[in-house]
Amino acid sequence: MPRELLYRPGTGRFTLEAYEPRPLAPGEVRARTVLAAPKHGTELRLWEGTGFRGRRFDARLRLFTEPDGPAPDPPASMAVGNMGVAVVTDVGPAVRGFAPGDAVYGYMPIREAQTLEAARLRALGALAPEDAVCIDPAHVAFVAVRDGQVRLGDAVAVFGLGAIGLMVVQAAAASGAHPVLAADPLASRRARAAALGAAATFDPAREGDGLAAAVKRATGLDGVDVAFEVSGADASFRQAIRSIRQCGTVVAVAWGHGDGRGLYLGEEFHVNRPTIVASQAVWGNPDRDHPRWTEARAREACADLFARGRLTSAGVLDPVVALEEAPAVLEAAMRDPGRVLKVGVRFPAG
Repeated sequence: MPRELLYRPGTGRFTLEAYEPRPLAPGEVRARTVLAAPKHGTELRLWEGTGFRGRRFDARLRLFTEPDGPAPDPPASMAVGNMGVAVVTDVGPAVRGFAPGDAVYGYMPIREAQTLEAARLRALGALAPEDAVCIDPAHVAFVAVRDGQVRLGDAVAVFGLGAIGLMVVQAAAASGAHPVLAADPLASRRARAAALGAAATFDPAREGDGLAAAVKRATGLDGVDVAFEVSGADASFRQAIRSIRQCGTVVAVAWGHGDGRGLYLGEEFHVNRPTIVASQAVWGNPDRDHPRWTEARAREACADLFARGRLTSAGVLDPVVALEEAPAVLEAAMRDPGRVLKVGVRFPAG
């Protein structure tokens, strides 16, 4: 029987377990997984229920509200996975455009045999599998750069250099921004940003409250036109506000996980008058240039940027491990998030 990667809520443990693939529906394909990747930072908050502070999202009100009654007990196990690449092995009778042997990519759990809606898949084509599983963070970065209205010659700073932050560095540079500056407390991530186009990098732990001043010195004391906050930390958001030119833009990309302590909405916030833009490419939000730009068009544009070499997964998808190694690697990442960037799980050839 095929195996899948599961997370056990409340335990910090991942397991590999056998499962029975469900019957193939008319509009579905069966596929053998080649490469898959979780989005472990985001998924962790969902697995443990910490992302929404125990509240639920009311789609009609578009508000997070307190739940009615006690919260339900978490499930014994939860699927793991964000995007994957697979080779089609069988197709349902209503499927058009895919045949056995075709390589496809899309959202899928980390498991050996997939049963997926054909309409939600895309042909791999000229994309490298490593690039395909990075289209999700690339899409978030792509929309963020467009939300920030980065223009040719704009100075940009990126605060937080996880997978999405490194994609923002690349997307901003591809948009003609210069210089692109980057900040993260991990030396390995700063080195990756420099390799991917950052003109200068900064260590927030070393710079402390002087981080914004260091960014401004790197721009001739003027500050950046657009600052991207991609860490979710309140202190980082404050430095992003402090680093901009007068009337510059701060793009909030990460899901904030603080309570606002240390985020002073006086001082530079009033003196320099930032425009603050919340960038979320999902949650039923239309693109700010809708209807010309849709989520589907943005994702296709990301795939094209990868295919043309304007974006790369090199230095972002790291480490890439075998399925048998994935539980231990992800458990280590939960204990020490700085040990990994974006985990890839490679499956043996069929």
